[in-house]
This record gives sequence, C-alpha cells and structure tokens, in this order.
Amino acid sequence: MKKFWRGLIVVVATLSVWAGVAPVAGVQAATDTSAAVSIDASAALAVEAKTGKIMYAKNADKQLPIASMTKMLSLYLVLDAIKSGKLSWNDKVAPDAAITKISQDTALSNVPLRVDATYTVKELYSASFIYSANAAMMLLGNAVAGSQSKFVDRMTAQLEKWGIKDAHIVNATGLPNSALTVDRYPGSAADDENSMTAKDVAIVARHLLDDFPEVLETTTVKTATFRAGTGDATRMDNYDWMLPGLVAAQKDLPVDGLKTGTTDKAGDCFTGTVEKNGMRIITVVLHANGTAKTRRFDQTAKLMRYTLSNWKQMKVTTAGQPISGHASVKVDKGKLATVPLAAAKTVTIWVPTGTTTKDLAYNYKTKKLVTKNTIEAPVNNGTTVATTNIAAKADTLGYLNGDTGVAVSVHTAKAAEKANFFVLLFRGIGEFFHNLF
Repeated sequence: MKKFWRGLIVVVATLSVWAGVAPVAGVQAATDTSAAVSIDASAALAVEAKTGKIMYAKNADKQLPIASMTKMLSLYLVLDAIKSGKLSWNDKVAPDAAITKISQDTALSNVPLRVDATYTVKELYSASFIYSANAAMMLLGNAVAGSQSKFVDRMTAQLEKWGIKDAHIVNATGLPNSALTVDRYPGSAADDENSMTAKDVAIVARHLLDDFPEVLETTTVKTATFRAGTGDATRMDNYDWMLPGLVAAQKDLPVDGLKTGTTDKAGDCFTGTVEKNGMRIITVVLHANGTAKTRRFDQTAKLMRYTLSNWKQMKVTTAGQPISGHASVKVDKGKLATVPLAAAKTVTIWVPTGTTTKDLAYNYKTKKLVTKNTIEAPVNNGTTVATTNIAAKADTLGYLNGDTGVAVSVHTAKAAEKANFFVLLFRGIGEFFHNLF
C-alpha cells in the first residue's frame, strides 16, 4: 500500500514539473523560409558565420551548378597545403602545354600563362581568387596533388570530412567539362559541371573563413595586375562588384568577400559575406534571376539586409543559474528532499527579432534519473542530470551541422547525502498518512 501511494506521488510530481518542458515538435533544419522575403533566385541561404545558424533558406538542399564558387574549396586546399608545409607562397610552378592552352582562351576568365615560364604559388592564388583565373587554379591543383584528377579526389575527400557526401565535383575550377579539352576527370561526361546545394556551399565558405580568415585580405582587393611590368601584364578586376567603391556596392553593407560564379547552366551565382554590428553572415545565391547585370548582387543585398534586420542574440542560460522550468530535482532516499539544478554554462543564441524568454523551447533529454524528475542519493554537486536543446519556438531552420538548437547540460548545484534507515522509515510513514487525507 505504501509503495502504491509513494509511486502515485512520484507520477503526479513528474507530470507537474515536466509539463512545461516537454519536447517541442516541428523543429528541423533548413526549412524553407522563402516567404519571409522574396529572393529571386533558384536557391538562397543565409547563415551566421561563427555558429552556422541558418537564418534564411530557399531550396537550400537542392543540387545546382555552382560554377567558379568551386574555387573556394580548391583554394582552401591550397591554403591547407601551405599551412602544412607541403607548399610555400614562393614555390614556383611550371604549366604544361594543356594548361597553357586553356590560359590563352579569352572566352574564359584567365591570366595568360607560358609553357616556358614559372609562376609563384602566391601570384597564382591571387589570380584565382581575385580574377577567377581558371588555368591558374588548375596549375595550383597540380602543385597540390600532382594531377587534376588527384586534386578532384582531394576536393571530394575534403567535402566528405565536412559531412558533405552528395556533391558532384568533376574539376578544380567550376568550368563546364566542355571547356576542358584535356584532363577531364575519369568517368565524367563532356557536359558535366560541379554541383552542390546552397547549404553545402555555405559549409565550404564557413570553413574557409574559420580556418583561414586571412582570405579576406585577398577577397577585398578590388584590382591588381598579374605579371606587372612584363608583356603578359593583365589587369585583374574583382568580379565581386559589392566591394566598396564598385558598381554594386551598398553603403550600409561593408561586403568583404567571397566568390562569384557564372556558367550558362549555373547562371549568376555569388557567395557573399559581410560583418556588421558584431555579426558576420554568409549568404549564398544560386542562379539569380532578372535582366540586370547586377542581379546576383541585388538579390544578395536584399538577403543580407533581411538577415541583419531580423535576427538578434539572446542569452538563454547563465552558468550556475537555473534554467527555465527545471530548477530542482527530487532526491530519492536523500537527506535533502530536493537539490537545485543549474546550467553548466552561459549560452547566447541567435533568435528571430522580437523573441522573448517566453518564446523559447526547451527540449530535455534526461540522464542518471530514477524517474524523469528523481535522482537517487547520494548525489554529488555538479552531477549532470539532463541536457536541454534550446531554440526559439518560431525558429524551424536549425544549424548547418544539422542541430536544431544549442545543447546545454543541466547539473546539480548542491550535494545530497543518503538518508539513514530511520529517516527513510519516518518519511515513508508521513507520506503514507499525508496522502490518505
């Protein structure tokens, strides 16, 4: 009989305490939010660079050609080779006849290369980033991996390390395979192009900025000269027209990167980044529509303004302080009937503007509990009893890594020793008679 009443008390207490912290349904990553603002493109995405928080998504999981935005991945591998000591900026590389021939194709973005000349990694890197020079990028690929096909394998392997398994990569540049008369990747077709999702492009851009922030020193160069003072001197104007002073620049958007891309299939694409008011965002626009020559930048500006205006930071937990709806836990067989709970760390998350603490969702997962709200004595201070995934209820976008919120550990803020036999006996008798009436 006593066991029955004690069990009933536990059930009632559990329901009353945990009712306010039940898992919230419907939170998922990369939900389409295209209705929030009209971005006229086949796909678009905006993320906060530091956390990978998705802030806008339109067809973000759709595979589409990415053209020369491919070079963000290719140049990441170049920077990684330099970091590891496999290459240095002053290393000189000689092009073969095939790459030299491609460099002379004026229909493509290129700087002229000569078969009897050598080029430093630094000047090829600058040409690839600033002027999207295709043959220069191919030459760097050879320097890193030994051949074009081996470099493509490295590109695919790097994507897989980042969790991207469905990208279609056939060359180092983003050109249609039809533009490459030689060195096509084995098994690829003449009409193949590199394709990825907007979400995956953002992952590449985020890793590039996170691992090699110095890329911004190059992506902000508006114009430079390749092989200045020689017969091959070539003016390189940056295709990122949103840089300050260029034709698509916006006074309220201090854009400092990253990479454009254009082919017939891909249309006008742009991966941009801007930092403003302590917030750096990355935007991806695939196949911008319209007739204006600035269409990819027009859509990017619209997306950047929307994102910067509609998200804010909010502190959702404070280390050592209770989390909403989960302030204490019952202690079974303890000297103390309950012990307080606290967040293990202070957490700030990005939430839609207008979000208040009442608009937050707490999705709990319990650990080391006898029942949902009971832990067995003895209890040490700092014992983790649960984790909670925190997000705004209205936020269905999640993060680039697939998380739906930020996980925070909930631990005991006080120790509780085990009660002796007589304390437990009289406590049980008291509970029995109390619940009879």
